[in-house]
Parts: sequence; C-alpha cells; structure tokens
Amino acid sequence: MDKLNKIGLTALAGVFATASAQAADVSVSGGASVNFATDDTTEVTGNKLSMGDSLTFTVSGDSDFGTVSHSIEIDNGAQDDQTLKLDMGDNGVVYVQNSGAQGTGADLTPNAYGSASYSLAANQTAGLQGKHYADGLDSGVGSVNLGYTNSFSGFDLAVGYTAGAAASTSGDDLSVNIKYADLMDGLTLSVGYADLNQDATDGITEQTISASYAMGNITFGVMDFQADDDAAGGTDYDGRHYGISVQINDDLAVSYDKSSSDKATTDVDEDISSFQASYTMGNMTVKGHITRADNEGYTSGAEDEQKAIDISWSF
Repeated sequence: MDKLNKIGLTALAGVFATASAQAADVSVSGGASVNFATDDTTEVTGNKLSMGDSLTFTVSGDSDFGTVSHSIEIDNGAQDDQTLKLDMGDNGVVYVQNSGAQGTGADLTPNAYGSASYSLAANQTAGLQGKHYADGLDSGVGSVNLGYTNSFSGFDLAVGYTAGAAASTSGDDLSVNIKYADLMDGLTLSVGYADLNQDATDGITEQTISASYAMGNITFGVMDFQADDDAAGGTDYDGRHYGISVQINDDLAVSYDKSSSDKATTDVDEDISSFQASYTMGNMTVKGHITRADNEGYTSGAEDEQKAIDISWSF
C-alpha cells in the first residue's frame, strides 16, 4: 500500500469508526456484455467475439461528517478498482481510490454508443483501435489516489491528484475539470487542465474545452484539445471533435461524430468518423457503431474501418 493511500485511510479511519455504530447498507450492481467486432480482414487475428462482466459491491453508512462508503469492483472475475468515499453533502465528496482516470476534461460530444471509446474485442490483436477522438490526448491522471468533487451555483468541479512514486523519478499528477450548465437552457460548457509529470523534470500538459447544446431531442457537441510534451524531442498534438445525436424515442438513439488531430512532427492529419446507434429494452441494451479512420497513425493513405455490435445487461 502506498503512502498516500495510508494517509487517506488513516484520515478516514475516525469517520469509519463513527459510522460503525450505525447499520450499514450493502448494495450490488453490475452487468455483462457480449461484443462482436469486425475490422479490416487483412489486419485482424483471433476471435471476433468477446464477453465482459463487472460487479460492484458497496457498503455505506452514516457518520457525523457525512455518508461513508467503500466500493470494490470485480471485472471479468478479477478484483479491479476500489474506492473509499466520504460524501459531505453541500461540502462535496472526498475519495481515495487505487486506480481509475480523472480525465483531462469532460468531452460533451454526444454519443449513442454510450462510451468515449470503441474498443476492439479483447482477443483481437490488431486493427483500428477505435479511439473516440484522434491520437494525442491522454486520459488525464492515470491513477487518482486522491480526488474531490462538488457542485455549486451551476458549476461541477472535479480535482484529481496522484503523488509521484518515491522509489522512482516520476512526478506528481494533477487534473482539474470544471463544467457549467446554467448559462442558458440546453447549453453546457466544460474546461479541463492536466499536468502529468511523467518524471521529475519533464511532463505533459493538456487543455480541453468542450460545449454541448440540446434542442428538443437533438444534441450538438464540440471539443477542442491540446497536448504539449515538455520532454526533449517530445511531440505536441492538437485536435477537435464534433458530434450530433438524435433521441428518436425513449428507447432508440442515433449519433454521428467526427474528429481530427494534428501532430507537430508531421503534416498529415489523422481523421476518425463514426456512426452509432443504441436501443434499450428494460435492463438490456443493443448498440453498435461503424468507425472509419483516414491517415491512421498520421500515415498518409492509411485507412481502417471497424464494425461492432454489443449486447449488454445491467442490474
């Protein structure tokens, strides 16, 4: 267990002690999915069919400081994330977790597929990586050991911090996301910043700005991002992402998005476009996408395409 987790657990120990006298609530949530994906036949090896499952067990109780909860997630039969959280109501939420990405900034571009990335089936070894936007933007802080979120006066604030490992030269990581939705009906704005210190002297800084506007059953969205690598010989990126979605009825939604990114070391832009659709029947959802990449990997003329369908159940 790293030092920051020890500090976080120690700080919350008294809160847990207070909550222990109260009856705890236990909940279980999760789901399972089956995915079938096809890529360019010259690039794909392995089975196109894959399965996934996830279970989250949460224990929570009240304390003098707010609601304390501990969640453990099991993905595909193995323990994954776990989170210790203190919800203080109007004073926000403080949490400590062993993994997960805070993210550079919220991408408000609508997506009927319901995810910010279209992943290949786990047992496929090549082909289109299915990025929601083109290369260049990292996921933000990779392992958020300490985080804080709060909502006030129309703003949503999220801060994530990871301490650099003492046994290596890695530095600290920090990300800040701010979202605002009270400027006018249907409009949501978001800005994000991340300082990812990959070692003690060099790092990557990332900035995003995103907006969405909902008008009836139609939502438009756009995001602009920039990533600057401070290392000697590091590569800078910038790009933009556009999208539109239509909620045809309570169960059926379709969307289309397009992204493009520039790499400082080449004149070739990487472009990705995708069409998505989803249909919900109770706790079951059927969704799919067709995604195409042009100049993939910033290589002129390199093209790729992926088609995928996913059936999932949740509870």
